[in-house]
Amino acid sequence: MRTSIGLVLFVAALLIPTFVLARESLESPYLWCAPIYPVVSQGSAGRFEAVTNMPGPYMWVAGDFGYPDMGPTFVTPMTEPGHQQVTVVKGSRRANCFVEVVPGVGYGEPYNYSFYPGNELNVVLTAVAYPSMPSAGFGPQNAAALAFALVLLMGSGIALYPHARKTFIAVTR
Repeated sequence: MRTSIGLVLFVAALLIPTFVLARESLESPYLWCAPIYPVVSQGSAGRFEAVTNMPGPYMWVAGDFGYPDMGPTFVTPMTEPGHQQVTVVKGSRRANCFVEVVPGVGYGEPYNYSFYPGNELNVVLTAVAYPSMPSAGFGPQNAAALAFALVLLMGSGIALYPHARKTFIAVTR
C-alpha cells in the first residue's frame, strides 16, 4: 500500500511540472487594445494600453500617422470629433481601440501641445548628443568645457600661425 502511494506521488511530482511548462509554452500570443478613456474631449489626449503576452516594442497607428518602436502605453491628442480608431500592431497581430471624441470639456486628460504657430514646445539640446564647442553653435556648458575650448583655440592658432603669416606676406606683395 505504501509503495503504491509513494509511486503515485513520485509520478505526480514528475508529471505536474511537465504539464505546467507545456501549458505555458503552448499558450498562443494574444494582443488586445484597451482605451483608458472611452470618451475623450476634443483637444484632450486619449491613453491606450496594449494587453498582450508578447514583449514590445509595438507600433501604434492613430489617424494617418504610425508611431513605431513604442511601449505598451500610447498617448495621443484627439482633434477630430466622432468615433476615432487607434490600432496597435505587433508582428502579424493587430488590435483596434475605439473612442468617442466629443466637443465638451472634461473627458480624457489634458494634452500640453498647442497647434497654433509660435506656441511650440521648448526643445533644449544638450552636449550629450551634440558637441559643445563654440563653433558648433552650442556654447560650453561648464568651466571645464570652456577651458578645453580655449586651449583648443589657442593651440590651433599656434599651429596655423606660420601658414597664415606666409599667406599674408604672399597676398600683400
